[in-house]
Amino acid sequence: MSVQSAVSDSNAWGEAAMAKAAALGRRDGLLGRPRDFTLAEVEGALTVVETEQQAPIGRPLLASQSRLLLAAVKQCYVAGYHHGGDVRREQQRRRAATPA
Repeated sequence: MSVQSAVSDSNAWGEAAMAKAAALGRRDGLLGRPRDFTLAEVEGALTVVETEQQAPIGRPLLASQSRLLLAAVKQCYVAGYHHGGDVRREQQRRRAATPA
C-alpha cells in the first residue's frame, strides 16, 4: 500500500466516522438522550469509543490523529444533536398547534 492510498483511506475513514457521529447525534437529539465519546485503548491502539456502551466508532488510530479526530467526532455529534433537538421541538410545537 502506498503512502498516498494510506492517507486517502485514513481520510475516508475519518469522514465516515464524522458522518456516523452526526447521524447518532440527530437520532439522540430526536430522543433527547445525549451521549459522549472518549479515547480508549482497544487491542493495543487508541480508538474513539462511545462512553456508555464502550462501542468503538471506527478503527484504531495513530496517536497523532486520535485527539484531532475525537474533537471532530464530538463536534459532528453535537451539531447533529442540536439539529435533532430542533426537529423534536418543532414536531412538538406542531402537535400542540394541531386542533384535536
